[in-house]
Amino acid sequence: MPPKLHLNEHLSPRLAGQLRQYGFDVTSTVEMNMIAVADDEQFAFAVSEQRAIVTINFSDFVALHQGYLADGQGHWGIILSTEESTATLRRRLLRLLNTLSGDNLKNQIRWLNEFK
Repeated sequence: MPPKLHLNEHLSPRLAGQLRQYGFDVTSTVEMNMIAVADDEQFAFAVSEQRAIVTINFSDFVALHQGYLADGQGHWGIILSTEESTATLRRRLLRLLNTLSGDNLKNQIRWLNEFK
């Protein structure tokens, strides 16, 4: 089963809608009315919904990943990306969603650039 995703606020909510058109379960920070909500709360939301979070915010989410694992808590994955066009992000996320299962992302950090 493909992973469920949550797009952090730096990514266009249009992207979430486009991925849903392909049948994937995707939410965005904008759609969930979570703009300006702290990263730890964004991550806790994604974890509570069993979603991998997609973000360009490398440093904060790597620290959250390390903290969760140190505390013996699991998460559903962090997908890091460089700033790219919506079309590029969509293409790479579709490759990821068609390649990995949700279980493949558990407690993992993956770079979206792997899915060029």
